[in-house]
Amino acid sequence: MSGNAPTVKELFKTGAHVGHLRSKTDARTHKFVYVFKNRIAVIDLDQTERQIQEMLKYLNAKAKEGALILFSGTKMQAKDKIKEIATQLKMPYVNQRWPGGLITNFSVVSKSIKKMVKTEKDLAENKFEHLTKNERLQIEKNLEKSKMIFDGLRDLERIPDVLFIVDAKEEDIAILEAKAKGIPVVALCDTNTNPNKIDYPIIINDDSKKSIDLVLDIIAEEIAKNYKARTVENVGDKVDERVEKALSEIKKEKSKAVKKKAVKK
Repeated sequence: MSGNAPTVKELFKTGAHVGHLRSKTDARTHKFVYVFKNRIAVIDLDQTERQIQEMLKYLNAKAKEGALILFSGTKMQAKDKIKEIATQLKMPYVNQRWPGGLITNFSVVSKSIKKMVKTEKDLAENKFEHLTKNERLQIEKNLEKSKMIFDGLRDLERIPDVLFIVDAKEEDIAILEAKAKGIPVVALCDTNTNPNKIDYPIIINDDSKKSIDLVLDIIAEEIAKNYKARTVENVGDKVDERVEKALSEIKKEKSKAVKKKAVKK
């Protein structure tokens, strides 16, 4: 492996170069296509390698800031790996279905997440024993539905700093929400996607599980190596600083008032 990013040879072995048919290829990705062979786009892996390097540089910088990265990938080839690396990094993830409003209406979605966690706890503590069997079964059924959507978000306390996507075309709603809130988006994009809407696009075969796994494993390794948790500010010290600043301003105002009176006399 050359540096942090996989080499062109390593990418080629995973089938990362295989794009979509010419008829399904977005014209805005043509500059990333090396050639069309048998009407299929062959991705220029030299560019892909550079894009991965640039993406890793960015994510490493964010990791050092203690940024919260939300991983999202709901397609069959990505969902297990998304869960694996997000869990490993203790980051939130979506790998079943994007909950609409997760970013743009976070306060509302957050209530649903908290309700799921509370119901799970109440069930474990047998707090529904007074209900009928059918009522308890309905609660359990609803809980399972909630977990399908929110399980990877149970510790999400705030809007993420970065959104990482596998398959930008599939996760277009998530990207729209992130852009609406000014959240940077990093995404694996195939040739059927508009890369211009992504802050850090990686043009790659996002239908290849091997390609997805290769890139995500590298990301997990780099973030784990560079991550530094944000230090919690000492609230007491912050308040003291504000008080001292306010007192200083008051003293200045009093001093000005005294000088004005002395001039009048």
